[in-house]
Amino acid sequence: MNIQNYFKTMALMGLIMLSTLNLMSQKGQGPKKEDKGAKHEKMKVLFRQYLNDKLALTETEKKGFWPIFDDYKKKEKELKDSFRKKYKPNSIPFMDDKQAEAYLNDFFQLNENINQLYKETIVKLKKVIPIKKVAMIPHTEREFKKELLKKMREKGQAPPPPDEE
Repeated sequence: MNIQNYFKTMALMGLIMLSTLNLMSQKGQGPKKEDKGAKHEKMKVLFRQYLNDKLALTETEKKGFWPIFDDYKKKEKELKDSFRKKYKPNSIPFMDDKQAEAYLNDFFQLNENINQLYKETIVKLKKVIPIKKVAMIPHTEREFKKELLKKMREKGQAPPPPDEE
């Protein structure tokens, strides 16, 4: 896949994710704020446990890993929130060509900033945990999300998986 197709795919995925967020945030739909906060904290605890187990982090590694990883997630969230604040999902269909071009440029810049942040985080993590464990992080995060969605679907709390053709 060349870089142009990659960016087009990323832009499309971003548009879909932002549109989904808009649907969930409509009045009277989705979890209530207080439920959302409690669920978020529960997910955070489950995620930490999952990563600790799957990466087999020792107590010493945990002490070095989590402050770095938490800082990365905080900065990543700030980048995404800044973008979402600037571009509301429901405004995309009403953009003119100039605005759409600016949106895509900002979207690409967001992804570049996140990638740069991730590279810097990897350098820091390699100092506190073995490289093999660092390499396992992206896969482990994806596996956690897959398992979580599977459990949510079993409870009827998540949309069904997309049809495969």
